[in-house]
Amino acid sequence: MELNDLIRDTQQLVTLPEIYYRAQELLDDPRSDSKTIGVVIESDANLTARLLRIANSPLYSPSARVDRISYAITLLGRNVLRDLVLSTVVLRVFDKVSTNLVDLSTFWHHSLYCGLAARQFGKLSGLLHHERMLVAGLVHDIGQLLMYQRCPELSVQALSSAEPVDDGMFRAEREVFGYTHADVGARLLASWRLPDSLQEAVAFHHEPGAALNYRLEASLLHLGNFIANRLEPGRQLDVCEPRVDPRAWDYAGVAEESSEAVLNAANEHFLDVLDVLMPSRMFVH
Repeated sequence: MELNDLIRDTQQLVTLPEIYYRAQELLDDPRSDSKTIGVVIESDANLTARLLRIANSPLYSPSARVDRISYAITLLGRNVLRDLVLSTVVLRVFDKVSTNLVDLSTFWHHSLYCGLAARQFGKLSGLLHHERMLVAGLVHDIGQLLMYQRCPELSVQALSSAEPVDDGMFRAEREVFGYTHADVGARLLASWRLPDSLQEAVAFHHEPGAALNYRLEASLLHLGNFIANRLEPGRQLDVCEPRVDPRAWDYAGVAEESSEAVLNAANEHFLDVLDVLMPSRMFVH
């Protein structure tokens, strides 16, 4: 299946809900006030409950109890709330995607660890609004879910030929499909009109040196993926050796020695974020 055909084939299956675009439009408009934004988001009770739970989690450590969306904007800021809305609706959308080729619990564990680690690396690097790297981690491998579901036979072929290293599946996909899960994920994000920085980070999370405009974000995501593979070894391969592009440390402006502290920080927040952000059925073993 050609890449364009795959994206067209899946757009109806994984479409962001209208409330996401309504909320983003208001969050991007400096003339809109917190109360108006809150009314729109709070029209979706499930979304509101999850946003408030994560806003009150240790990940953000608010100075006071957050009990409504308008107050969350005041305490956390529009950028943070924008990313929380995106994270929540993406996970809801992909709750519909199923495949027998990967354990979804393991898949989302890996994605969440990647996001938490990339967020922490972003903080160390001085990245403005480093919280957005959590979203990048959550979506960095979504292209793989689509390939597994829509092209299972080719995916099995790629899995059979992949070397047992971190980028083994990435390179096997390129041989078998002519494109990779990073390409699929980036194209899907583009069809959703998500930020260019997020698209490029996902597109080059295995090859950060190839990123043109957002090499820092791609490198942070690459390093987050490296940490996640240390915490969640194997994933769809029985053995998977974590591998990192050594140039990514320089691109990201962080020391390799920081990886242990980042790993510990990701572990510290993992269960809290898992509890409030992820649909529980994804994690039933």
